[in-house]
Amino acid sequence: MSAGAGTRRVVDVPATLRLVGRIVAGLGLTLVVPLLVAAWYGESVRPFALAIPIVVGSGLLIAFAGRGAAPLRARDGFLAVVLLWAAAPCAGAIPYILEGGDISSPIPAIFEATAGFTATGSTAMADIASHGRGILFWRAMTQWFGGVGIIGLVLVVLPRLAVGGRQLMQREVPGPQFERLAPHLRDTARRIWGVYLGLTVAAIVLLALLGATGLAPGMDLYNAVAHSFAVVSAGGFSPEPRSIEPFGPWAQWVLLLFIVAAGTNFVLWYRAVVRGFRHVRRDEELRWYLGIMAVAGAIVASELLLSGTEGVHGAIRHGLFNVASVMTGTGFASTDFALWPQLAIGALIPLMLVGGCAGSPTGALKVMRLMIVTRLVRREVRLVIHPQAVEHVRVSGRVLGEPVVRAASAYVLVYVIVLLVATLILLADAARRDAIEMDVVEALTSAAAALGNVGPGLGFAGPMGTYAPLSDLSTLLMTVLMWAGRLELLPVLVVFSRAYWRV
Repeated sequence: MSAGAGTRRVVDVPATLRLVGRIVAGLGLTLVVPLLVAAWYGESVRPFALAIPIVVGSGLLIAFAGRGAAPLRARDGFLAVVLLWAAAPCAGAIPYILEGGDISSPIPAIFEATAGFTATGSTAMADIASHGRGILFWRAMTQWFGGVGIIGLVLVVLPRLAVGGRQLMQREVPGPQFERLAPHLRDTARRIWGVYLGLTVAAIVLLALLGATGLAPGMDLYNAVAHSFAVVSAGGFSPEPRSIEPFGPWAQWVLLLFIVAAGTNFVLWYRAVVRGFRHVRRDEELRWYLGIMAVAGAIVASELLLSGTEGVHGAIRHGLFNVASVMTGTGFASTDFALWPQLAIGALIPLMLVGGCAGSPTGALKVMRLMIVTRLVRREVRLVIHPQAVEHVRVSGRVLGEPVVRAASAYVLVYVIVLLVATLILLADAARRDAIEMDVVEALTSAAAALGNVGPGLGFAGPMGTYAPLSDLSTLLMTVLMWAGRLELLPVLVVFSRAYWRV
């Protein structure tokens, strides 16, 4: 890794370990919150009381390995983000292991923690109701931490990490481009997290009010906080085995508003609040985002109504809610859509690839990339007809540079390849074991749900199902897909390339 004595490392591993160790140690301290929740409800605090010193101690040991290292650099940012998103789920899995429930084995526990921190919301819990409120609250917290990014939060509270912080944020904030809101990176991170926190508080208040007034039966303060953490992070973990179905229409309409809001670019939210909503009207990505959602919602609602599956109100509510939830990767379900007519289910499958806007905590391809690729195809068609014409790819009236267009196209191609390969591996593993029947649609939607951080798939992994039947191999594959999808593939490919470790 070094060119010789006295030369600086190509990749500064000690500096990276120091950062990752500090964040892991800080993460361990947050386990105090679910410990207090467990104590409040009279449950055993053992999983958290033991996990806190283990996680904090491990983080400090990792940080100690990087003592005396130089400040983090741009090149180190790739490794830092990749290692952090591997270390956080490993640390977050410890309470699940110590609880001794149905995910006490390391592989399912790491799967569950990864699904939380990546805001995927897939679960390996065979019986959610058997777990204590403390553990389920920890599940909710992990997705809230992962929603906008652990590194973004750290940049708010630890300004010294702003050295090299822009590079970290470029790799951390989901989307094809990173946009600053202020000259100083810490101020940008603070404003993004301000939007995130504001949406969370608003969701908690509204849901708690619905519960207090009887409009959402069972929506007490605990459920209001847990579901708010899940909806704003686009995570989808619910303490209820049947997601948000038991809480009724009012809660579903309110959560739908926050699903749509969380899928919007947080930079756009900030500018709308500070500078007025004229910026919202001019944003082309937002129009595409809402347009796709509206068209898909109309198709699904019409099919539910015409097939007699739902009445008018139910068709509109369930159609819009589940379309928005699947598209943004939130993963909540207002009903078991795996039982819907084939056309309605078919309309949901491509939405797993769409995602929300760039700069939101949603996963998948993102609307911005789909816009860019669509316009690239249109440009190439026009150039075939008029070879001498000068055509540019534009978004919201701005000309995009060729590097941005090329990166978006490459990402879509790599994403599709990874998705297809993962589908084949899931099918091959299921055929080898004969322990679970898995058809192509179930394998494809499971892989898409993991890679796109969506959550539920179809069949055994449907909205009211679980990934518990998967083998250890398939569970590990799904864990890797969630991890790589949250990182948007590029940092993973960079770190595993030989060129990254060479001058």
